[in-house]
Amino acid sequence: MNKQKRTFVILAIVLVACLAGYLGLLNYNKYKSDDDSESESDSVEALSLDSSDVKSLSFLIEGQEYTFSRIKSEDTSDDTESTESEKTDTDSESSTDDDDQWVCDNDTSLKINTSKVTSLLGNATSITASKKFDSDADTSDFGLDEPQNVVKLSTADETYTITIGEKNAMLGEYYIKVNDDVYLSSNTILGTIPDSIDDMVATKDSESTETESE
Repeated sequence: MNKQKRTFVILAIVLVACLAGYLGLLNYNKYKSDDDSESESDSVEALSLDSSDVKSLSFLIEGQEYTFSRIKSEDTSDDTESTESEKTDTDSESSTDDDDQWVCDNDTSLKINTSKVTSLLGNATSITASKKFDSDADTSDFGLDEPQNVVKLSTADETYTITIGEKNAMLGEYYIKVNDDVYLSSNTILGTIPDSIDDMVATKDSESTETESE
């Protein structure tokens, strides 16, 4: 009888240990799943565009909106286009990008520094965020009603509006609004927006640099 009791006790202990192990495994898996979900949410894609698809862009300089439109280089002849069409797809795409120039719609007489536009597009067309706010979130203190700048990117099909609000001093990130969605992002687009339209104008040095890069 005592032997049976000991056996029963041992089996009970084993059962409890197995149950505890099972519950522990469930909690671990739940914690890991929550942790993975949190890690995935650390980076949110706010905007992702191919910069070559952008036909025009605009932004504010000293409160005035300036618009820049993509055009073909004036020295691109029909013979050149015919020659390019015989190259591989990769070569043709590269050549097309090299031929792209930009004009300021506000003053078409200005010769625009293409590298300035390229740098700005690089930041504006690829925006990641650390957080996306719910549509019903209170964003009244984000500075979006009186933004630091508003950047617009237009493709053949759609226009994307990027509104840049206040900087969160504690996190070092900006409140931005891409069309109707609000994010918290460390994107450096503001750093590539010039303080003056003169900063967008090509100089002899910038033209020389662009020529060498080609």
